[in-house]
Amino acid sequence: MTLFQNNMKLKVLATALLLLAVASVSAQQHRAVRLGYPATRFAPSLTRPEQLRALLTDEKLQADVAAILAQAGWTGNVDDLRRAAATASITEVELPIGTRMPFMSSRKDGKPIALIDVLWAGDEPISAYAFEFSSNQRRYRCITPKPCSNFYVVDIGEAKPDLAVECSEPGQVLVGQRFDVCLTMTNKGTGIGPSATLALQVPAQVIRIGGVNRTPNAEGCFLWTIDGLPPKTATQVCATFVSRDPELAVFTATVQGADGSIAKSRCETQVIGIPAILLETADLDDPIEVGKEVIYEIKVTNQGSVPGTNLKVECALPDSEEFVSGSGPTQVQAQDRAITVDTLPVLAPKSQASWHVTVKALKADDARFKVFISSDQFQQPIRKDEATHLY
Repeated sequence: MTLFQNNMKLKVLATALLLLAVASVSAQQHRAVRLGYPATRFAPSLTRPEQLRALLTDEKLQADVAAILAQAGWTGNVDDLRRAAATASITEVELPIGTRMPFMSSRKDGKPIALIDVLWAGDEPISAYAFEFSSNQRRYRCITPKPCSNFYVVDIGEAKPDLAVECSEPGQVLVGQRFDVCLTMTNKGTGIGPSATLALQVPAQVIRIGGVNRTPNAEGCFLWTIDGLPPKTATQVCATFVSRDPELAVFTATVQGADGSIAKSRCETQVIGIPAILLETADLDDPIEVGKEVIYEIKVTNQGSVPGTNLKVECALPDSEEFVSGSGPTQVQAQDRAITVDTLPVLAPKSQASWHVTVKALKADDARFKVFISSDQFQQPIRKDEATHLY
């Protein structure tokens, strides 16, 4: 046999093998021109998304769904598909003529079968429902034509989690008032999140009083563990705190995944102090004989949690008494029956200032020594009267 004849024979053999392969592939493909035939459809036709949810979560059809996916060689987890069918957002899509499906569920003699490589060759596009989900770190779209319920699953890429955290709290609270700090962890990605640790760094002056059944770690952080957060979902944890001092309380939140991913957030609450001034007045001797002197003690106590500023004490004498002298942290002077005390610039929380005012009894009287105090923290003066019997 000549070399030319050998080459021709090889070409004929190669062509025959190619035609055989094409014929084999063509034989595997299913051309669909009509959907919804009762004998071959997987389930009744669909008209509402809720029907698709019921279909794929029906316990009676669980084995049939699993059998179809196994026949199709799908490598995902059937439970992931079922969970997504129950909760995922379902949208309407249109499958154009010529759409090629990797497989499609069907029935033969009532038994579930997977038709491999299905080509839609009908006269018009198909209306279908679709939802997306993740399984085994892959992202899938489940598509179900409405006329037949013959679902199929398409791989749309790698599923990647994307964890984020947001810290929230009231912008302003009073000293001693309870407030909640909440951490919202969100998986913005397409894959199931890894096991993650939420940490809340708390200012030293802030005290936890509820919501976390544990003590902080060595760094002063409260910790939570979150496992497997599904994509496009969020979870929230909260703790209750109180601050005994005025301050800007800054909280730092961190989420760290087991895969090494880290996200941070911060929030802050302005803790506002409460002003509270106690005014006390007492005569150190009573009753007082006319012509004798009596000393009035004036005490001002800052019972609040913020400094009192620009405190000014004023006294009013009855016509039965006259000013003799005064002493205290600021100068005391009198004009006629009005006694004024120079302004005290600051009185710290839990601190006290006191003055002594000496007056002389001029005539018998049930006298009233009136004291007023004002400060930047109060719009109206605080008043205190002290009764002294003059005889």
